[in-house]
Amino acid sequence: MNMMNFVRVAGLSAVLATGVLAGCAKAPEDDPRRPVLDTYAAIVLATYEDTLQAAKALDASVDALLAAPSEQTLADARAKWRAARIPYGQSEAFRFYGDPIDREGGPEGQLNGWPLDENHIDAVGPSYNAAPGLNIIGNPTAFPSITPQLISDQNETGGEKNIASGYHAIEFLLWGQDLNQTPEASGQRPFTDFVAKGDPAIDIAARRGQYLKAATTLLVSDLQSLVAAWTVVDDPAVPSYRRDFVTGDVYTGLKRMLTGMVGLSEVEMAGERMAVPLLSGDQEEEQSCFSDFTSNDLQANVAGIATVYLGRYQRPDGSIVSGPSLADFVAKADPMVAEEMKARLESTAGQVAAIRSPFDREVSEDNTEGHARVQAGADALRSLALSLGRAATALGIFMSPIQGSGD
Repeated sequence: MNMMNFVRVAGLSAVLATGVLAGCAKAPEDDPRRPVLDTYAAIVLATYEDTLQAAKALDASVDALLAAPSEQTLADARAKWRAARIPYGQSEAFRFYGDPIDREGGPEGQLNGWPLDENHIDAVGPSYNAAPGLNIIGNPTAFPSITPQLISDQNETGGEKNIASGYHAIEFLLWGQDLNQTPEASGQRPFTDFVAKGDPAIDIAARRGQYLKAATTLLVSDLQSLVAAWTVVDDPAVPSYRRDFVTGDVYTGLKRMLTGMVGLSEVEMAGERMAVPLLSGDQEEEQSCFSDFTSNDLQANVAGIATVYLGRYQRPDGSIVSGPSLADFVAKADPMVAEEMKARLESTAGQVAAIRSPFDREVSEDNTEGHARVQAGADALRSLALSLGRAATALGIFMSPIQGSGD
């Protein structure tokens, strides 16, 4: 074999060998934390399904109230509203990162907007600085037909407190203003406010019922959109947020989970829902101010944070949705941080549970002990946010600095 042929054969052998070696090489291993995203998606879907079912039960109770207004049917509708708030409150740990509920044009503002200027919906007295508004219910000329679309269009029209839709609009219609005539009592709307006496096109009680029904219909529709976004879609040609989440970049998915928990604990709960009412002493800054359900809302929020971190959700029927969790991987990466997180979750749950109901009495200027309980809850939430930041660091995930209360 001459030298030229030798070179060609040798070169070919090298190419073949390279190809064989490449074919035998293992593909890069996937991030072992990906199952955490699967657990999260399953929990999000289950929680939104439960939230939707509770809203449908509320909607059915509204039908019963409007068909036969009475003290009992009004009490039943109020009970269904309270029950509907629990899974929704837990679901708020899934927010704050541009997901389906918070994305541009997402339904969060229609679902849970507050504080609410009552006069935008229905005429009320001047208590708690209620401003003159459109009074949609009392203005059949401008608003001849009260529909879910009208309520959606009117939400925040003319000002951010002009809330027309969602849980708190429904709450106001069921309870009325909480005038604190009895300090421990919530709103005292009578069932007769829904007893129509004339032409339903202009009768105020009839229009109030039409508004209540349209609001619950819109609530159910908005929640259906969230269930759809997190439902498993087998057809790859059909867009799926859930599929994109669980198959996408693991680092990004975990960061979104942590962002949701930190955003809820530090910014929303400790800040907007606790510090602002504490500083102002204004009942209108209380989230569920008509029903006095705020303390329960806060407890549901904390439960939602624990659900995301621990990867375990108990449904109303007692069944459990669980799997690999952030807690599992933090424990492997940094046992000290894992212990800190466990202690902080327990401490925060205890401090928030200690806040008494009604919340408006806790933040009243003359209630020193109540202020202390709310402040302790807010401080615990800020500390929990700091611990979540340390958990993120243990997982190699960068989070923006958190303004907390320190340790």
